[in-house]
Amino acid sequence: MSTIDHNPTYLGKVSRRSFLMTASALSGLAVMAKLGIVSAMAQDASRGGVLRFGIGDAVASEKLDPAIASNGSVTQLAPCVFETLLRRAPDYSLLPWLAEKWEANEDFTAWTFHLKPDIKFHDGSVMTADDVVYTFTRLMDESVGSSLRGRLLASMRPEGLKIIDAKTIKLELIKADTLLPEVFSRSPYAGIIKKGSKPALTPASAIGTGPFKVKSFVPGKSWELVRNDVYWVTGYPYLDGVQCALIPDQTAKAQAVISGAVDLTDGFDAAAAKKLADNPNVRLDLMKNFLFYGFFIDRTVKPFDDVRVRKALKLAMDRDQILKSAFQGYGDTTPDIPVPRSDAYFPPNAPAGTQDIQGAKALLAEAGYPNGIEFELFTSAVRPGMVDMAVLLAESAKAAGIKIKVNQWPTATYWDQVWGKKPAYIDFIGRRSVHDVLDVAFAKDGRFNGSKFDQDGTLRQEIEAALREPDAEKRKSKYQGALLRVANESSVPIPLFIHLISVINKSIGGDPQAFGEPFSIFALWKNK
Repeated sequence: MSTIDHNPTYLGKVSRRSFLMTASALSGLAVMAKLGIVSAMAQDASRGGVLRFGIGDAVASEKLDPAIASNGSVTQLAPCVFETLLRRAPDYSLLPWLAEKWEANEDFTAWTFHLKPDIKFHDGSVMTADDVVYTFTRLMDESVGSSLRGRLLASMRPEGLKIIDAKTIKLELIKADTLLPEVFSRSPYAGIIKKGSKPALTPASAIGTGPFKVKSFVPGKSWELVRNDVYWVTGYPYLDGVQCALIPDQTAKAQAVISGAVDLTDGFDAAAAKKLADNPNVRLDLMKNFLFYGFFIDRTVKPFDDVRVRKALKLAMDRDQILKSAFQGYGDTTPDIPVPRSDAYFPPNAPAGTQDIQGAKALLAEAGYPNGIEFELFTSAVRPGMVDMAVLLAESAKAAGIKIKVNQWPTATYWDQVWGKKPAYIDFIGRRSVHDVLDVAFAKDGRFNGSKFDQDGTLRQEIEAALREPDAEKRKSKYQGALLRVANESSVPIPLFIHLISVINKSIGGDPQAFGEPFSIFALWKNK
């Protein structure tokens, strides 16, 4: 749930030497030029003030640890406090951030990262290779519980982390990994923390390099950030701080941002956002194809242990109607492929994804269910559209003889009592590289594999073989085959990718995507 191979320019399109030169040239604020943003954009920006962030999702179990920031309000907090070695441009190509350049050896069994000089932690100490090695080692520690652990251990071990000097780290792998740098753009999971620190609940435990420091934190209720005066990006942040305002109700959140009671919202209900599109008091910010929603159904539970039943449910789904009615068109449909159509790895021979009621009926009859099937689907209002899409699926599937009882669970306990526990529920997965999304959501032992797909581990074998493939076209073909297998065989109907809609009060200036992904609150300011 908790972003990705989307235009990997350093693999197969340009040489590693060319990429290295490009990455090195993009250090510091030159990233803005790569993104097509002129640094003078903020010359008239006001300084000072506290931004009030209206957030609809929070859980009592959340902590300040970026390694496990999968859900809740901490997913908004963590990127402000902890930064990754790399970031993403809007086209999802990699950008240098804490690392100014990186390169692989000839067979991709080792990667070397070179850190920017003089970056300081919140306590004033300079970030070094020791801190990066500590962070990466910790991500591989089972007791920490990071969703990146499996991805990292697939290619490396803690003993393979080598410090060349204070600003250089070499990762010696146990096998070739052509996409390893992708992992270190994953915010907030791969956020660098200070050596020896253990982010938990107290503000003092959260020592990062980000533009803000934690002033207060009450899990599931509130938090407050203050400016980091030693932030390494010259001139940023403009704000003195950020306050979390927990507003679970979408209507109340809309009124709060219109009135100016809050300045910015997290993911917003599409129907409400559409009504606000012409409101003179606000502006909408869209991060396209930000995440996909899926109906995660346990394939070991009857009747979904039969692939024909799984296919029938997918055929019965009206994806266009879900996009139109639940998300007002703010997104793109997908035929159960967990990367968007714009992704370089999207298979050209993907299923059509169109509704086929007669085809669904035929498959159910063939599987021994001529009178249809019935099951319970759990959902919640923890994110916009989740309840509506469950109801729409139930309505569209009726004609095929599929009866779905929609159970709307309280938002406060959905992640603790439903997610990963009930046999059928709605989940969302942030946009990731082709490898990472297959790794965490569909391959055996994946952290978010609630459908229990790939029990025999063959999908994992397929994607790991693709990861080691040095030829770009062969690698692409292998990943496309894995994506098609998920679309055709898994018990996870995926109707669409949605755009993240944030509503910003007109009193706030700046572009939250000025530095690519993740969302850049530090690029905003309050107009006076």
